[in-house]
Amino acid sequence: MSLRTRILLFLFGFALLPLAAAVAINLPLVLDRVELFYRQAFLQNLRADFSDLDTHLASRDEMIRLLAKLPEPGMVLGAGGVADPAQVDRARVKYVEWINRILREQLDIVDILFLDKDGLARFWLSRNAKTRLWEPTTKPPYMPQRKSLEAVLQATTPAVFLTPVVVNEKTTDLTRAITLQLLTPLGPDEGKPTYGVIVMTVDIGGLVRRDPDTLWVHDDGRYLSAPGVTQRHGSAFEEFSGLSEKFARHKLFMWEGENGKTVIWVPLLRTDDDKPLWVGRYVQDKPLRELRDAIILRVLVIIFVLVVVIGIIARWVATRLERHGTELFKGIQRIVGRAEAVQFNWHGSPELVQLGRNLSVLSETHARNLQELQGHAQALEESNRYKSEFLSNVSHELRTPLNSILLLSKLLVKDKAGLSGEQLQQLKVIHEASADLRGLIDNILDLSRIEAGRLLPNLEAVDLRRLLQELVELMTPQFQEKGLRLELHADPGAPDRITTDPDKLKQILKNFLSNSLKFTMEGKVVLGLECAESPYAVRLWVRDTGIGIPEDKQKLIFEAFKQADGSTRRRYGGTGLGLSISRELAQILCGEIRVESRTGRGSEFSLLLPLECGEMPQPKTLFHEQQESETGMDETAATDADFSGRRALLVERDIDLLLKFSKMLESWNIEVFAAGDEDEVRETLEDESDIDIVLAGEDIVAWRDLAEMVGGSMASSILFIGLSDNPQAGGAEVVLSPEVNANTLMSILQQRFSMDMS
Repeated sequence: MSLRTRILLFLFGFALLPLAAAVAINLPLVLDRVELFYRQAFLQNLRADFSDLDTHLASRDEMIRLLAKLPEPGMVLGAGGVADPAQVDRARVKYVEWINRILREQLDIVDILFLDKDGLARFWLSRNAKTRLWEPTTKPPYMPQRKSLEAVLQATTPAVFLTPVVVNEKTTDLTRAITLQLLTPLGPDEGKPTYGVIVMTVDIGGLVRRDPDTLWVHDDGRYLSAPGVTQRHGSAFEEFSGLSEKFARHKLFMWEGENGKTVIWVPLLRTDDDKPLWVGRYVQDKPLRELRDAIILRVLVIIFVLVVVIGIIARWVATRLERHGTELFKGIQRIVGRAEAVQFNWHGSPELVQLGRNLSVLSETHARNLQELQGHAQALEESNRYKSEFLSNVSHELRTPLNSILLLSKLLVKDKAGLSGEQLQQLKVIHEASADLRGLIDNILDLSRIEAGRLLPNLEAVDLRRLLQELVELMTPQFQEKGLRLELHADPGAPDRITTDPDKLKQILKNFLSNSLKFTMEGKVVLGLECAESPYAVRLWVRDTGIGIPEDKQKLIFEAFKQADGSTRRRYGGTGLGLSISRELAQILCGEIRVESRTGRGSEFSLLLPLECGEMPQPKTLFHEQQESETGMDETAATDADFSGRRALLVERDIDLLLKFSKMLESWNIEVFAAGDEDEVRETLEDESDIDIVLAGEDIVAWRDLAEMVGGSMASSILFIGLSDNPQAGGAEVVLSPEVNANTLMSILQQRFSMDMS
């Protein structure tokens, strides 16, 4: 995924996520509000349909208040304590005539009942269903609920009370199928205590019978079954799924079916069993759905437009950022890879302009410093070359007289003819000093070969127990001479054989034992073998009872010409190279050295090694793969190879690799020219000719470009060797790992130049 695509996606998501979150949060709320308003509108329409009931009950409220002011004569006479039956009867006849005059047209009022202060019926009138006249009956109308009656009797001010609706589904009289009662007290408005109650029964069945499409349902799901009401069979709970759960909440709700049918349900009336009587009205919710769809469509259109706008803005920003990022990336490549001074001429905000200026100054400084470092590297290369030549020459020059001194001093000491005791002692000193000097020269040469990468392991299967036993037998006389014991402890569970270089392993262990012998005055020294923790397989250790090493000096002793205490060199002798060489040899054997010590309590040096050091680096070529085992050569043969008259161009920026390959090639009498960048390559090719070999890393000049440069400047056949860890890298005839050893490189050179000679 490109940088611009990533930036585009980030900006797009960063801008779109808040928008999507806002829509996800607010759109459902808006739709719910719209549906709520729509339901409220349906409810208002439904209430408008039933507004006649409210108006009707208001008029009946005034009527019962009028009857309370002109109560039935028997109630009045009874309240005053005078109760002449004949007078009461005459008054009641006149009262009935008066009721027929004022209530003749009020056909919804079906019963009037007068109760005394004890709640007993004293007088009642009922409307004749045929004549529509008010007349007394032998059986009083149904009594109101006791709790409603008690509430009226306890009233201290005039008030009108409504009782629950009474549904009589068994009667055949339409006027008494669905009724409710109005109650008002007698007396409080006259400054008297309540001495009775007027009960007015009102027929509201006409409201139920008016619209046959309106659904009237009991709270238990039964359809209302009363005279004059459209008869419906079954249960509403069966016809409308989920209706029982909705009814249980006793609140207005909208029921929506799968077939698009929508019904609004309202708990309109309260019945005498204290449960609501539900009214259902079919509604047309098509306008609601159209409005909801229109809102969703508009929101989607707005989101689409915003997405397009956000995408355009994000693309513009991403393109701008990518341009700066690409310019910065390529500029850094030129700075790091070619050491060029790059100018970043950016325009825009002051911060961006200043950043470009700072990067330009930084690139110039880096290029200048890199050129200086390359100059120092060339000088260092010359210095190392002179050091190697000097050490090589000095070693040969010093070894001949030293060997003569050692041989002659040994012969004189052995012959003893004509020599005094003092002279013999002096000869011993001369012999020992010469031996120490030769050991010092050998150590310096070993360290030089290790630094140059020319000291390579000769791997073979090694019997550890046999090697340690031989080492103990070799070193025991020296320990006995000093009065110390040398012991061998080998763990039975430790591996018997590993693949390593036996000579270098012996050299490391001999250095350990020599240090223990040197710094131990009494006690013993133990050489041990045991298993090691992963990733290693064996641990070889030497433990002594010597002077020990302070903790802050334990890293110092592995540096060349360093010891834990400068005075120990004067007291015990030595150069401080043994442990330095041992550490380097351990790394060559794929192992490591650890030390544990306490001052005055001795030391323990451990060498940890794997079962196998692994395969030696192999050459990798585009035309053939040659195994090192096929060369049949050892390190000595590689060192003695002679390619006199050949010239090599070494193109590499890494100082260690320059030193490694320059020493390796020069040891074979090859003239080496080094170049650290493309300009130096061109200058070398202009000044020098007849280049036979090119060794080049892949971070300075592209191999194909380098091959064209070399091939264009000379006509002779050139061996082009690329240095890379990637065996598939293209552009070179042979591709080798930078860690390649001398044997492998020499075999390739011999193969090429032997073919050229033939």
